[in-house]
Amino acid sequence: MSSQHTSTKKKISLQSSIWSHIICTNNIDLNKYLSIITADDIKDSRKTWKGRQNQFEPRLLCKMDTSKSRPQCFINNNICILSIKNGTYALIKSNIYIPLIKYHCVPNIVTNKTDSLILDIGESEISMLDKLKYNNILDVIIGEKIKYGPLLGGRHRCSFNTIIDSNPMEIKGSQYETDGCYETDNYACIVEAKSKKVEDFNIKQVYYAVREVYKKVGNNKKIICLFIYNDKKQNIIHIYKFKWNNINVMLDIVNIGYYQYILNYK
Repeated sequence: MSSQHTSTKKKISLQSSIWSHIICTNNIDLNKYLSIITADDIKDSRKTWKGRQNQFEPRLLCKMDTSKSRPQCFINNNICILSIKNGTYALIKSNIYIPLIKYHCVPNIVTNKTDSLILDIGESEISMLDKLKYNNILDVIIGEKIKYGPLLGGRHRCSFNTIIDSNPMEIKGSQYETDGCYETDNYACIVEAKSKKVEDFNIKQVYYAVREVYKKVGNNKKIICLFIYNDKKQNIIHIYKFKWNNINVMLDIVNIGYYQYILNYK
């Protein structure tokens, strides 16, 4: 077992212990469909915490990008956490994680098409997106040449009403950020990228940005999103393409495309 894997397991174990303490301290009933907890509730729980020193930082404790990153008490009770306001979170019994189904196909091998001397530097999510963009791969997947982007850099706040499993939910002033947003003549494309292999993703990572973009473009452009991850062990970039049947329903998301690429910079 690698030291990184061991460190990740210890981090998740500590997170589970802290969340069990937070749940108990705030008398939250995990059998209910919906419970509300605030950043102040989380911070106040530190006062009675007897375990290993921890800052009880809400932003870090509430960041659960994959289903397996949830604390054990959440997994055992089918609970997911969703930011609904600045500093306010909903604990809900709805699965907000979208599976990334493994398809079998032959990867497209792309030799660097640019004369850039620095494009192949770095292995971050943004570096990967730059390589995909400047080798025209994003154009192919979106279906049109990109005119603008990446856009929406940095952190933003959003407000909208949505439906989760037939339950109305109001999001008001919640924070979001994207790894990339691209605009063509007929499409607006939100991108979330990971520099490691993952099995699913939290729909909040793309949906909050999608709803803000929809306010601006409405039905004038089709809105799609891409979830991209790099399986470094196999040196394959996996790209999933999604759309919403009903953009007002958070989980009404459909996978409409899947692609594999190997970028050859030799």
